[in-house]
Amino acid sequence: MVIILKKKKSFFLIYEEKPDMSLSSICKSDPNRRLIDTFFDYFEIVPVNTTKLLETVHHLRYQVYCVETGFEDPNLYRHQLEKDEFDPYSVYSLLRHRRTGIYAGTVRLILPRTDTEKCFPIHKVTNHPLFLNHHKFPRTAVGAVSRFAISKHFRKRLGEFSSPTGMSQQERSTHRLEERRIIPHLMLGLVAGLVSMSVKQGIEHWFCMVEPSLLRLLSRYGLQLIPCGPMIDHHGKRQPCYAHLSKFLETAYTEQPAIWELITDEGRNHPLETTRRYKSQVS
Repeated sequence: MVIILKKKKSFFLIYEEKPDMSLSSICKSDPNRRLIDTFFDYFEIVPVNTTKLLETVHHLRYQVYCVETGFEDPNLYRHQLEKDEFDPYSVYSLLRHRRTGIYAGTVRLILPRTDTEKCFPIHKVTNHPLFLNHHKFPRTAVGAVSRFAISKHFRKRLGEFSSPTGMSQQERSTHRLEERRIIPHLMLGLVAGLVSMSVKQGIEHWFCMVEPSLLRLLSRYGLQLIPCGPMIDHHGKRQPCYAHLSKFLETAYTEQPAIWELITDEGRNHPLETTRRYKSQVS
């Protein structure tokens, strides 16, 4: 089965699921290896905490939104750094390929503001009252998921690098096959970055606008966003959604424990009760 999400206006992602690319087969060469171990052998989540890393974020967004998808006019960004009015109030994560040092993707968490009520992109495109319900979503505990991007250019650049040195032919073959299996699931690394940023910033709820195909894909991973109101036309069809982070992670823990383990850093970024349950099961 192949699901291709292309020409995305909010992100770009190609997801392929083939018999040897499914999550259940990622570690089949070694049944004792976990998804989290395999994923972080090849990729790392990098918090953006320097000017240089922030420039990398903006350049990667330029690559995705101006060059690859045409979401933004490249002529507006003379220095090839895509930015908008929400960036001063945001935190970011990058996804870095360990072997090559290439940054494959980035995600942004827009933080709440106290000087204006309508402080997220979703407020520009829908008047649904739930997104201004401060009882259900305490104002200081809500963040907006935005600029969720994985560059298709990453795959092309990855192919330009030779196999790791210091390995036998058989080891190189096994290494590259395992690496190919993990690449279609890169979005999980960005979700892990979002969870980590949310915990550090005290964010307990997410707002976002999601293409229906991505919503279905996330559901297959056990990552359930809650649709709210009708579909909107915002650079294509988009579904306004929200998530209560604790419930989002609890559902992932129940439906896809290996994915929960990855996106919560083995429970370090999840409420105590579920983490205790996890630790009791693995001890």
